[in-house]
Amino acid sequence: MPLVVRQSDDPGVVHADGFDRPAGGVIVSAMRWTPPRPPWTDILVAGALLTAAVAEALTSTDLHFTILEMLVAAATVVPIAWRRVWPLGVIAVVMFVVATSSLVSHSFESGYVFFAMIVGCYSVAANAKLSDAVVGAAMVATFVLVGFAIDPRRGGVGDFLFTGVLFAGAWILGYLIRMRGQETQILKEQAAELERRRAEDAQRAVLAERTRIARELHDVIAHSLSVMVVQTGVVRRRLRHERPSDSELLDEVEQAGRGAIGELRRLLGILRADGEVLALDPQPGLDRLPPLLDQMRETGLTVEVTVEGAPSTLPPGVDLAAYRIVQEALTNTLRHAGQGARAELAIRWNGEAVELEVRDDGKGTAPLGPGTGHGLIGMRERATLYDGRLEAGPREGGGFRVHALLPFAGSER
Repeated sequence: MPLVVRQSDDPGVVHADGFDRPAGGVIVSAMRWTPPRPPWTDILVAGALLTAAVAEALTSTDLHFTILEMLVAAATVVPIAWRRVWPLGVIAVVMFVVATSSLVSHSFESGYVFFAMIVGCYSVAANAKLSDAVVGAAMVATFVLVGFAIDPRRGGVGDFLFTGVLFAGAWILGYLIRMRGQETQILKEQAAELERRRAEDAQRAVLAERTRIARELHDVIAHSLSVMVVQTGVVRRRLRHERPSDSELLDEVEQAGRGAIGELRRLLGILRADGEVLALDPQPGLDRLPPLLDQMRETGLTVEVTVEGAPSTLPPGVDLAAYRIVQEALTNTLRHAGQGARAELAIRWNGEAVELEVRDDGKGTAPLGPGTGHGLIGMRERATLYDGRLEAGPREGGGFRVHALLPFAGSER
């Protein structure tokens, strides 16, 4: 229920409902209740029933276009506008008005009253909670039985059968639509939950892959720093007697480099997973592809390699990223295409970037396993790290294609 609070120009006064009161904080006015606004579609339904009532009064010989008849008609059909807001209350009001008006007029004989009760019966089953829907059905059944009992012209088997089929059908239809709506809502919520979990899994995969990349790059960076420190130490010792001031500066550089190596080792300890053994082998590059290809061929994957252009010396990080992309692409081919599939690896050098393309025919005998579904995420992360790009998707005619472009200057950011 809305509250009306108005701030006064005087900082010590707050107006609430038109009264000036001392401002010892926010003063809340008396609550003013505002009825909920019905949907436009239900307003149109109520308007259509009211129009039908007017038309019936103008054309029927049993009803007369009088103020009383119009008031009864309005009291009967206007509540239909709130049929989805207060479904049980609407059917109760409609039946009360019909029962009351039957004492002073013949409006209970009119068609618009009959349709208003049908709509109310449907609405209480479609929109109310189950307990209210059952109460509404009992109210309608009682109302019809009592009406037939006190009306000497009604009460035959045909009357009961006709009325029962219509009202029971309206209630059952509303209940079924209600159940269908709940099932649809549950499916939407499940789909949203699955999408949320998929997004969380993808985010965790990205974080895990970035951590893995950071662990691998540690070795590359540590090796480069170690070379710099060793070379700095050699130059420092050569200048120790001839240029002592320069030797002291180089000594500071050497100490700073050794400190950086120590910090990198601590960082690796943080990134390393529990129980993970520190690898002693150097990080691989494209020069280590032959052993990888031999391993893939031993598992039943046929791999053909083509190299275009003159190979260049890649920065260590880019070289490692290129190797991992090829490794993951071939592993995905083996996992999803299965043994007996054929793969083509193309390595193209253009002087500014290395282009990698892995294609398979998708005709393996049986996939080795479902995999984690995070291989593409890892490849894309490695390509993005060095300002490259990666495209992956099905090929026309079957199979899969992975295409990566890694610029040489991607490591200079």
